[in-house]
Amino acid sequence: MIRVQDEVVPRAHRRQLLRLGFLGLAGLAVTEMAAVFAPFFRVTRIAGLGAQVTVPEPKSAILARFAASNDEPILYSQWRFFLIHAPGGIAAAYRKCTHLGCAVPFNKSEDQFHCVCHQSIYEKRTALLTSGPAPHGLDLFRIREEGDHLVVDTNPLNLLVREDNKWHDEHLEVQG
Repeated sequence: MIRVQDEVVPRAHRRQLLRLGFLGLAGLAVTEMAAVFAPFFRVTRIAGLGAQVTVPEPKSAILARFAASNDEPILYSQWRFFLIHAPGGIAAAYRKCTHLGCAVPFNKSEDQFHCVCHQSIYEKRTALLTSGPAPHGLDLFRIREEGDHLVVDTNPLNLLVREDNKWHDEHLEVQG
């Protein structure tokens, strides 16, 4: 004997199943794209810039470090600059690459600044561009002496921009 069911269960048709699968995959793809690109839309907070920073070491200790290390630049990562032993004194080079804004490290084995993002290379004593796609050398922060300590103005609006990619005596604000 054949039993008749009282309830009819609707079956998913092939087109409906394909449509749901496609919409599900499209939704997953949109979600993944949003997750990948979301960090690029977030405004990056620039911490450690804009203040008058007193370098913790006295000028005499900085000059001694330069003498002991073959003029290797001294990195102050919290304030995003290097102290460099420029011809005739001390300068503060902004660590931001002038090409696309990458943080430029000093490469000890090459004895020069080398931006690993796009291969711009800067000279260690002047931070001037020697090769690569950057338009000019690293920008310089203004620097002054107060007693035996150095004070660096880390305000990006007061930079010494060297668009001619040459070292001039007026770039040197601290003798030594």
